[in-house]
Amino acid sequence: MTVPTAVTVATVEEELPAVTAYAQRHGWSVNWKAEELRLIFDGRHPTDATPIRIVASVVGYRALPPAWTFEDPEGKRSLFPRAGPVDGKSSIFHQDKRRICAPFNRLAYSQEGGPHSDWGGPDRWLEIRGHIHATTLANMLASVLGHLKASPGVC
Repeated sequence: MTVPTAVTVATVEEELPAVTAYAQRHGWSVNWKAEELRLIFDGRHPTDATPIRIVASVVGYRALPPAWTFEDPEGKRSLFPRAGPVDGKSSIFHQDKRRICAPFNRLAYSQEGGPHSDWGGPDRWLEIRGHIHATTLANMLASVLGHLKASPGVC
């Protein structure tokens, strides 16, 4: 599914004030790289204070969900949060695949190497119910940060 870059940029920039405000209220910085179609969030793991970077590749957004990943801000090692229960439910952090398993993460779908063939394709992300549901960048970041708070650290 092809979405013109200009459309994606306009869509993200419309949502940028809300996601930036949310991130900053929670101690995270935001860097929007329009030419790369990437949002970069830098902060610290709430449990062990490890510097951590969350990246959302928004190619094709909103026809497709972003591809959410974790990175070491200095590029020295691979990072991924350990799963911890959130409100008695399992974490969205899938340790085996090192993926965020949520309908709003393109990388969770089997077509992208993720574990979920049961959700249909990533182009159906807005239709999926019965799982964590976030339809804006600010809501997606809030979901990720909420699960990060329950994480005992990074691996």
